Amino acid sequence: MISAIRRLRLLLAPLALVALLAACSPAEPLNLPLTFQKDIQLPKDTVGLPAIDLLTLDSPSGRLYVPHGSANTLEIIDVKTAQVIGSVPNLPGIKATALSSDPNIVFTANGSDGSVSVVDVKLLKVLDNIKMGTSADAIDYDPVQGLIIVSLDSKSLGFIDEKTRKALGKMPLPGKPELRAVDSQGMVFQAINDKDEVLLIDPVARAVVKTYKGCDIKSPTGLAFDSDQQRLFVADAIPHTANVVSVIDVLLDRCLGTIDVDHSPDQAAFNSHLHHLYVANAGSNNVTVIDTVALKPVGVAGTGKQAATIAADPLTDTVWVAAARSGIIAKYHDP
Repeated sequence: MISAIRRLRLLLAPLALVALLAACSPAEPLNLPLTFQKDIQLPKDTVGLPAIDLLTLDSPSGRLYVPHGSANTLEIIDVKTAQVIGSVPNLPGIKATALSSDPNIVFTANGSDGSVSVVDVKLLKVLDNIKMGTSADAIDYDPVQGLIIVSLDSKSLGFIDEKTRKALGKMPLPGKPELRAVDSQGMVFQAINDKDEVLLIDPVARAVVKTYKGCDIKSPTGLAFDSDQQRLFVADAIPHTANVVSVIDVLLDRCLGTIDVDHSPDQAAFNSHLHHLYVANAGSNNVTVIDTVALKPVGVAGTGKQAATIAADPLTDTVWVAAARSGIIAKYHDP
């Protein structure tokens, strides 16, 4: 004998199915924030699993630089053809790449020996090695001052003159540096992961001008700066709770709130054309897309495993994500 509750369930089941099919009908397609276009397989590792670190995209040159740390190589991808067009060897434990005023010269941070290499990407050749510390991590270019800025030994920043390729000295930090952003005036925003703060640094004076705390800044990782709106976006990998992006109006020195993202956010990339922020969530294998004007999430796009690093091209509205576990760079288009 069928109970009254079970009879009701049997009656409602077809209605639920009709509702589900209606929701998934062609009349109302899913609004995906990114459109997948292609997977690009990097050269295979000879030993062990692949390791890929911070992506850097040079829009004017149409090149994506991929630090292939497990192979000690810098892979170069042509943005138009979405193909690997070159590989530079002998970069021990390469972590990241900084651009320069010369489109054919980049600087790489080498994690294994603390050196910064000067690389001619046209000749696929290392021109010089600058010893900076025992380990090196994130590296960026300040075009206003003509400086290369690199994280060293988890405790300081090193500075290099891009023209002379000479080390200019170091600046001690109060904690462990994560990623950074450089504004249009050449000022540097530096995430300090273990101090739950972001520093505003004058790279010429090598001094901290301001410290940003609060606004749910906890274990900050990736940074992005929207110069049009003077807004700083901080990806926070808050332990044991929901992860967020903190939004700070640096002109008014005011917290504008936080935006939810997924687990273990890492590198963030900004598209100045669409005013979209892309946050690579390594813990949940996806990318959160955020409208930086409305300060609302647009949606989430799935990726491969260990998708911690990301780059965006405002000229083509493409987004590039490294699925480190597979040794793959995935190309997406927005939308």
